[in-house]
Amino acid sequence: MSPEFGFKRGTPPQPLKSPGIDFSSIIDVIQLYWNSLLLYLTDTFIALQKSESKRVVNFLENLPDSFCFNDFQWKLLKTFSILFVINLLLIVVVWKIHATLREIEELKASVSKLKLPKEHTPRI
Repeated sequence: MSPEFGFKRGTPPQPLKSPGIDFSSIIDVIQLYWNSLLLYLTDTFIALQKSESKRVVNFLENLPDSFCFNDFQWKLLKTFSILFVINLLLIVVVWKIHATLREIEELKASVSKLKLPKEHTPRI
């Protein structure tokens, strides 16, 4: 490299030095906070493992009981499912109709802006 960058060819580059800023102390502070964060996260994870394992096991043991429906609940589930599917189908149909009508209205508006003679206007 050229001598104007502060080092000669064959010598390793020196660490960045700026007047008034001590980078080593900033790096030390960042490392201290990083280590504190990791210590906090590991302690939290260990505490959660001890307390959550019992909750998860209890939840998994009770899961089959949660899905045991009686006849009335099955009938409700079927009814609500059918209503949900019908509503979705109606939304799709209305959406398509609305989109088609909107396209026709936009086409009419764009044709009217052109002010073409009657023989050249499309029949919509």
